[in-house]
Amino acid sequence: MGAVQDVVKRHVPASYRALIGVTNSYYNATDLQYLADFVQFRLFATVPGATNEASAYNRKELELVGILTTLQFIPAAIDYWGDQLVSQGLSGTNETNSWLDRREELWNVFDRLVAEAKTLSGEIGVPYGVVGVIPQVSYGDNGRGILVTRDPACWPALDSVGTFDPIWESN
Repeated sequence: MGAVQDVVKRHVPASYRALIGVTNSYYNATDLQYLADFVQFRLFATVPGATNEASAYNRKELELVGILTTLQFIPAAIDYWGDQLVSQGLSGTNETNSWLDRREELWNVFDRLVAEAKTLSGEIGVPYGVVGVIPQVSYGDNGRGILVTRDPACWPALDSVGTFDPIWESN
């Protein structure tokens, strides 16, 4: 077990124990290490391996990697807890089932960790946020030429006959 998994265990101990500490078909330590490796690669473009995590990163970097790994782990924990039957009762033709509901509290932990990750990333100098391509097809560009595709309002009608210009412009 690597240092990143220790951080995950510190933030969500009951879920860690339930999913990693117990033999089940939901999750295991290898799955969690895969998440840790994925986060490390996304942040630093390298993966030092579980045995070298504690020496490869300083305390703030290790905490950030651990928090981001925990954020990746929490949806699996929410799914797990939503499927755990606590009790089942049968009285005549009536059957009652009770499940644990730790999901709301896990989402609260998730929100707290998102805020903490943003703070830590700012201190470390690692950009934090959503990185991706913004679809640029739903508004006019006002002559700025920034759209990936032409404005849909300018597309030819579906029932039009004749030549059709390709929607995608080559760069």
